[in-house]
Amino acid sequence: MQMLIELDEINKNLTNCLASLEKTPAEDKSADELVQKLHECVERRQFILDKVLQSLNAEDKQMLEKQLQLTQKFEQQAQIILRHRQELLHLGSKTKRQINVYKSIGAK
Repeated sequence: MQMLIELDEINKNLTNCLASLEKTPAEDKSADELVQKLHECVERRQFILDKVLQSLNAEDKQMLEKQLQLTQKFEQQAQIILRHRQELLHLGSKTKRQINVYKSIGAK
């Protein structure tokens, strides 16, 4: 029972962390801390789920299905954030190239 309470708490932390990451600009230093916290929550969640699987019984089926759905939801949210951050990185490098082109034109 204690594991399920801890799992619920970790799920809340994951949800809050993902929501905060969506709102935090990529260049903000707190984004790195949020990513670290997200990583720690995911590791802890996996550890607890592994323990639950070892002590599996028939009543746990619904709980595990719920956890699977939550895992898929967390994964989808993380993928959205990842794609957004990758787009920002791409735009940043594109802008940097354009600035370098303008600098080279201005230097001539």
